[in-house]
Amino acid sequence: MNLDQLVAGEITLLLAESGLSVDVVTIINSWLDYNTGEKGRFAFAQLTLAICDSVGGVLEVALKGAIAMELYALAADILDDIQDQDNHDLPWRKVPSAQAINLATCILVLSYTALSRLLEHSQFENVSNVLNQMGLQACDGQFQEFTNDSKESITLEEYFSTIMKKSGGLTAGACKIGAILGGTHQTFINQLEHFGMNLGVMNQIKNDFADFLNIDTKNDFARGRKTLPFVYLLNVLDEEDVETFKALSSMANKGLDMFGLQERDQLSKIVMNEGTTHYCCVMYELYKQRAIAALDNIPFINNRKEKC
Repeated sequence: MNLDQLVAGEITLLLAESGLSVDVVTIINSWLDYNTGEKGRFAFAQLTLAICDSVGGVLEVALKGAIAMELYALAADILDDIQDQDNHDLPWRKVPSAQAINLATCILVLSYTALSRLLEHSQFENVSNVLNQMGLQACDGQFQEFTNDSKESITLEEYFSTIMKKSGGLTAGACKIGAILGGTHQTFINQLEHFGMNLGVMNQIKNDFADFLNIDTKNDFARGRKTLPFVYLLNVLDEEDVETFKALSSMANKGLDMFGLQERDQLSKIVMNEGTTHYCCVMYELYKQRAIAALDNIPFINNRKEKC
């Protein structure tokens, strides 16, 4: 049985024993399936298990924690999309917000239910602490994001502080849980958490840049969301060009019919002339190298690389 089958089987068992109605179970399964298509098959569970395996842990021991992480991440995604009022094509955005919040809460409780099945109390306590701290940081990051979006401009340092708490925190949590359940030393747990943090920041940079000019389906630019390209341009443009940039954003927010070919061309030129693509690529590569460096300092991961 491969990892996908292990994860899917464990989730099926968890839902079957949950006492939830057939309708709720059906919706949760469909949302998990959709999330799988978007991010890869059980991405957070796979990451948790991969880290456990890399430190010589037993996958079956980590499975409950991996399921908890997968469900936790899905609940976080749902709540994030509702609060940000975007990603309207996702299934949880096609139902009333109250219903989506209710189901996200249900999925979050299921996450802790999966976690409660860990056999060793010390593991349950340690992983619970990781999830709790991860949740607090994500909430703090989300609040910081709301605050940032209400400001005329923020620094690049403020941007990275926010995404480290949100996107970085989730992947860091998955890696830390995998390392804890893999039974490795605290020093290596910390290093793998650092790896996960950098991995999450990399993913957010990639998403920010991909969504920035995707005006037809994403509203980041139109709503003046403080994504990396937006923040970068606010910090490098001169005063006159900043006002032009903000005016284009306001125009896009009024509707796509107000944002024609001329405005799109004007925005593209600003992005190109100020080296936005280059900057985002450089920052992506920087965090990639930091992630690699974190792994290079862990001897048993390097030993496994040599055997491959």
